[in-house]
Amino acid sequence: MKKLVSIPPADYSIALIISTFGLFVIAALLEIGGGYLVWQWLRERKKLTFGLIGGVFLFIYGIIPTLQPSNFGRVYAAYGGIFVVMAIIWGLLIDKKRPDRYEIIGGTIVLMGAAIIFYAPR
Repeated sequence: MKKLVSIPPADYSIALIISTFGLFVIAALLEIGGGYLVWQWLRERKKLTFGLIGGVFLFIYGIIPTLQPSNFGRVYAAYGGIFVVMAIIWGLLIDKKRPDRYEIIGGTIVLMGAAIIFYAPR
């Protein structure tokens, strides 16, 4: 397997940003969705199938970040910001809980932080 290395700043393109951001979103959906299914199984007394499918989603989530073209620490630091925003969106769409202004402000801040961490030229 080819070893992934950090991408030089000149190689950052719109296509790269879209693909890496897409991987972050997929990872977040798998992590949140998997956690949600395990939650449903344990907290809401749903069938074991919910927990098993949730476990599979969480396993696949663990693979997705390895596809990112940077080091582990940077990928997970940036992913944290994407995760926060996706969790707020999940709450809105799935739990039907409208985010308050502090969640929106905080989500905006962590999303900007994630962009700086991952996409700033080095």
